[in-house]
Amino acid sequence: VLPFENLSDDKANTYFADGVQDEILTNLAKVADLKVISRTSVMQFKDAASRNLREIGRALGVANVLEGSVQRAGNRVRVNAQLIDARNDAHLWAQTYDRDLADVFAIQSEIAKAIADQLQARLSPNEQAAMETKPTKDMVAYDLYLRAEEVTRNAVTSGPSVEPSRQAIPLLEEAVRRDPSFIQALVGLARCHL
Repeated sequence: VLPFENLSDDKANTYFADGVQDEILTNLAKVADLKVISRTSVMQFKDAASRNLREIGRALGVANVLEGSVQRAGNRVRVNAQLIDARNDAHLWAQTYDRDLADVFAIQSEIAKAIADQLQARLSPNEQAAMETKPTKDMVAYDLYLRAEEVTRNAVTSGPSVEPSRQAIPLLEEAVRRDPSFIQALVGLARCHL
């Protein structure tokens, strides 16, 4: 699952495109029949303009690659996703989702299920339920969480520092205040305090 391209007018929405890609990757990783390469390994291919899918497939040792884009405008989101056979650069599946922002979790789940189906992976009832579980019902809390993740993710590449955690903590605290059962935000907050 390659990094998704941010096509939003506001280039600051990169964090949101990264979050969509991360959730799809996480959903696919829950499927035992699929081998999913880690986010860390695919981030080297963030520049969509210079991608060569055959070379990426060889470098990662995968037969198929998912790439896509995210465009966010107000309360609307458009996600394009394409599953490509990296061995011959052939499209196996492609879909565009144009929905309310509140449906972003459903989009991510639908993409993961479509990919599993295209790759003929069997989904157990538990795997399917895990894909359909929303991390939060509060989209503002989710947005705060994604912003905090972007801050801490960028810190990893810039070297050790406590400043990113200091920047992420208020975002995560507000996300948890809005939704005290938002486990990902709670874990992120604990990580920042550590």
